[in-house]
Amino acid sequence: MALANVKSHETKTVAVAADPVAQHYADRLTATDEYEFVNVGKAMTGTEMLEYYQANKDSLSLYAVVYLPDSMARTGCFTIYSDQSVAGSLERAVETELVEVMEEERIRSYGIEGLDEIMRQCSVSMNVKSVKWDESGDEQVSSAVVGEVIGFALSFLTYMFVLLYGAMIMNGVIEEKTNRIVEVIVSSCRPMELMLGKIIGVALVGFTQIIIWGAMLCVASIVLGVSFGVTQLGGDLSSVGDVATAAAAAPAIEPGSIQEIYQMVMSVNYAQIFGFFLVYFVGGYLLYASLFAAFGSAVDQPSDASQFMSPIIMVMIFAFYAGMFSIENPDGPLAWWCSLIPFTSPIVMMIRLPYDVPVWELILSVAILFGSAFGILYLAGRIYRTGILMYGKKVSFKEILKWIK
Repeated sequence: MALANVKSHETKTVAVAADPVAQHYADRLTATDEYEFVNVGKAMTGTEMLEYYQANKDSLSLYAVVYLPDSMARTGCFTIYSDQSVAGSLERAVETELVEVMEEERIRSYGIEGLDEIMRQCSVSMNVKSVKWDESGDEQVSSAVVGEVIGFALSFLTYMFVLLYGAMIMNGVIEEKTNRIVEVIVSSCRPMELMLGKIIGVALVGFTQIIIWGAMLCVASIVLGVSFGVTQLGGDLSSVGDVATAAAAAPAIEPGSIQEIYQMVMSVNYAQIFGFFLVYFVGGYLLYASLFAAFGSAVDQPSDASQFMSPIIMVMIFAFYAGMFSIENPDGPLAWWCSLIPFTSPIVMMIRLPYDVPVWELILSVAILFGSAFGILYLAGRIYRTGILMYGKKVSFKEILKWIK
């Protein structure tokens, strides 16, 4: 519960541009703890919104532009523009406010008689369309829900793979030690080489599984794209007079159709996300696998390993829950700090990757992760070379610290 209450201290500024008929809706958007809405007071074309965003992005810390068309009262549609994937909390904040206002208007438009029927008819369903500007100013359909789903899925896979393969290494070390096989093996190689061989061997098994899954997803996406004849939406805002004209000029795609869903799914930079997923998986695996191998060498039976596994499991569970609570606020302090701490970054950064994390943060996070992983690997080697040939003694954390020294 404490993690759920961690909020960003920075309030994001969101500009609101509305057509004349929808102008009164813009005035009803109230500030929240996360967002401050600024009504520009006039209608804007697509080009004007892009220029306004670029001119005020740094000076006003502008996060996005919300466009409210005249047809919103009839269609329930509005658009959010930004040069990055917006958080789902912004969509929900705007949608909640507008639904309340529009329901009030519809209620006032009826008489008192038949109030239940009136309330039923006043129910409004919003259709939010998120559009991300690329570096050239072209539009690209995006979806906060897709980002949340992909981030959570990768976070869960990282958590499960690291835990599964780490436990596999620990059990293998304990089994070799119990059966005295390790005494024969270390006669022909150094303990550090033996530990690295076990870690790398299990890692290759994990990589093979991930590559097979990735190939299957690529084939499935290509087949779906060809089957439904879907192409990526793109266009230059400057070639169209306003947003309404741009929508009319684009191919007609019904909200919620398979084509629109496919475009939202494919709007994510999968090459970058899965590339960094492999990087963080390797770093997180090296860090945790080293600990599992080291602690596995310090015990004789699997039942004795619980005292060493419990702290590791607790840290991993914290990282997983920190990632879950970072979905609502991927740029908040909880997500930012946990994406730099090496024990939590492999899981939490998976949540942030679909939201266009700055390059310097990625480089810093990866550098800290691998620096820590190699440091832990070195210390684990010192524990492994002593513990692998020690039998019949209950080892404590204090004893392990002596082995390191």
